[in-house]
Amino acid sequence: MIRASRDFSPSVIAALAAAAMLLAAGVLMVVYQEQFYSSQQARSVREQAEILAASVTAAVVFGDQKAAQEYVDALQVNPELQGAGIYGDKGQLVAGFARGTRLPLHATRPQTKLGSGYIDIAVPVSQNGDQVGIVLLRAITEPEERRLARYAGLILLITMGALVIAVLSFSQAALSRRAQQLASVNQRLQEEMEERRKTEEALRQSHKMEAIGQLSGGIAHDFNNLIMIVKGNLRLLKRKLGAEAVQAVTYIASADEALDRAAHLTQRILAFSRRQPLTPQRVNLNTLAQGLADLIRHSVGEKVEIIMQLTASWSTLCDINQMENVILNLAINARDAMPDGGKLMVETRDVTLTQPPPELEGEFVAGDYVALAVIDSGAGMAEEVRRRAVDPFFTTKPQGKGTGLGLSMSFGFVRQSGGYLMIDSAPGKGTAITILMPRDRETA
Repeated sequence: MIRASRDFSPSVIAALAAAAMLLAAGVLMVVYQEQFYSSQQARSVREQAEILAASVTAAVVFGDQKAAQEYVDALQVNPELQGAGIYGDKGQLVAGFARGTRLPLHATRPQTKLGSGYIDIAVPVSQNGDQVGIVLLRAITEPEERRLARYAGLILLITMGALVIAVLSFSQAALSRRAQQLASVNQRLQEEMEERRKTEEALRQSHKMEAIGQLSGGIAHDFNNLIMIVKGNLRLLKRKLGAEAVQAVTYIASADEALDRAAHLTQRILAFSRRQPLTPQRVNLNTLAQGLADLIRHSVGEKVEIIMQLTASWSTLCDINQMENVILNLAINARDAMPDGGKLMVETRDVTLTQPPPELEGEFVAGDYVALAVIDSGAGMAEEVRRRAVDPFFTTKPQGKGTGLGLSMSFGFVRQSGGYLMIDSAPGKGTAITILMPRDRETA
């Protein structure tokens, strides 16, 4: 411990005190950031584990090791996962993968476990409230480069503190200048760390959505095949019964209609996972939106005032039927957000973007785009709702009023067509959903 004496001048004592404060602040900042990142990482891994557990229930119950392995392999796109395992009802390892580590051979209960440089999250696989297995994900607690960056920041603070002590021993004025330099360096460090955090968050979200898309697309494809088999057998049954069995034919027609609705639902899931077949054509979004004007008016009702501002002159390539469905879906969502009436604006314009919008950083390609915006004066969304708006099956509507696939389908179609979808909303300020479609250069 340093003890002040008459040999120390007041400026040196002040310098020592400043250095101690800087060191304490640096240590506290490092500890806080490590705890914050660890909790954030644990929450992210738990979400992925719960998604996987919900997806592999059937595979665990029926002992389908191949299907379970396919679900696990889909998670290998996430570089932060060191391993993933699916365990049966007796705790035996059914499927898994590991990178530079070893997963436990048995797991029977949910737990959260911190190891040396990694975290294990185990969640139950349940069916009808009973545990039928365990899903375990192992992730690194923190990337090496992030840890080095944090320690580098701490070393930088200590070095600056030493420089402050040396300078203050000669001049109080030099102390003031050095303190300003230290503040500037600290601010830049904070900005760089915040930028790194945003980039990592966007990457994790991208990996999560890609995994969900692969899972849901595969399920929808297989389910659609089963629907076609049932529909074919219903047709054969109807043909065999003939016109005499009127009541049975009625039941068959009702079942056939329900299967059509199920097939439509699988198409929406495939749209989200970007696996539906598209027929892109050259289209002018002004003409497309104008042609839908009467249908939009009929869909939203008389309480809503519709404003068309169609100024785009460029064309784009997209599937016309799917784009019409997207516009109508956005208009109906806007109507639901304005139960007492309001204003609905459909807007098109030409835009040239050299920098990505804030929510598209990391995946955006600069260039010319045709922008289509659907803007309402409704209740708006909270930030948490806005972030999850395109997640599949997420909806704020009452049960039975929505499937939670409308915006997911729109997002999947737009991304499959090479475009981008952005949501700008706040409570009480309405919602603006903007679609950016690449310009068709052949019509220039």
